[in-house]
Amino acid sequence: MNKMASPSGEYDLIARLKAVLGRQYSGQWNLLIGDDAAVRLCGDQQLVATADISVENVHFSLEYMDFEEIGYRAMVSNLSDCASMGAIADAALVQITFPSSTPDPGGCLEQIYRGFARACSRWKFPVAGGDLSSGSHWVIGITLLGRVPQGCRVLKRKGVQNQDHLWVTGQCGASAAGLEVLRKWGRNSIPDRYRELSAAHIEPLPRIESGLGLAGCSEVHAMMDLSDGLSKDLRTLGYENRMGVVIQADPTLISEKMVQLSNVLGVSWLDWFLHGGEDYHLVFAASPLFDPLLIDDHGGFIKIGYFTDKHDGVMLERDGEVTEVPRGGWDHLKMQS
Repeated sequence: MNKMASPSGEYDLIARLKAVLGRQYSGQWNLLIGDDAAVRLCGDQQLVATADISVENVHFSLEYMDFEEIGYRAMVSNLSDCASMGAIADAALVQITFPSSTPDPGGCLEQIYRGFARACSRWKFPVAGGDLSSGSHWVIGITLLGRVPQGCRVLKRKGVQNQDHLWVTGQCGASAAGLEVLRKWGRNSIPDRYRELSAAHIEPLPRIESGLGLAGCSEVHAMMDLSDGLSKDLRTLGYENRMGVVIQADPTLISEKMVQLSNVLGVSWLDWFLHGGEDYHLVFAASPLFDPLLIDDHGGFIKIGYFTDKHDGVMLERDGEVTEVPRGGWDHLKMQS
């Protein structure tokens, strides 16, 4: 295999920033920059730490979502990173910038915190502190601390083996399709048949229980959060493991509602499937012997391809032909989706 191309501009930038930091004293941290979360040893306990930012008109729009939904969704993006490591949430620290022109910032912040409270209540962890500041627009930054259950392993991005099968924990592209529903019909005029898709964008479900089960299965070798789009995240996962990825895509992997919507809008469902982001599922590599029925929370698991040392990059296998998947997904340095 030839030298593999870098998966994204963001990946290159992170490598440059790591180089600026140089050789860091890591102490009890056995995993630093480069995975979905950092990992620290604390006695016989493994703790994880992850951070994510939600920016107005980049990650969310007040045209389509209310403040409570924005708060919930911001917390979910962090929970998904925690899930990908096989960890459960322990506490969150929240930093919020609100526009100085906001007529009632206190009321808006209360709504955002109601969204936090909904996530905290469901997955049983507190908001332990944070900070507030006025600014030019809404920005929500969350640092989530988590822990790996006693005696369990952290599941990392690295560990893929040749001919591992490629799995996801749910429907790829549903969030992107849901965003198109919101753009076409707005929040209040969505046809009933597409409400499930808009809900996938507004209120995604982090697969915490699935992550725990997968981390406990020896046939699962590597995992990461699916947030920037299948094409980009798989490019990263393949690059980290010096493996190529082959996606076996056909309409049976897509919900009937997504296919119907693609016909109505005159766009390809494959674009949503490959490049749509913010699904917050887990994508993982598992032995051909892996049986999803052995995982308690296995609802929605789909096998969509395999890893190989005979290709590099991300390939699409369809109708007997294998072609390269163009770069796509969300890259903040390109500002494209």
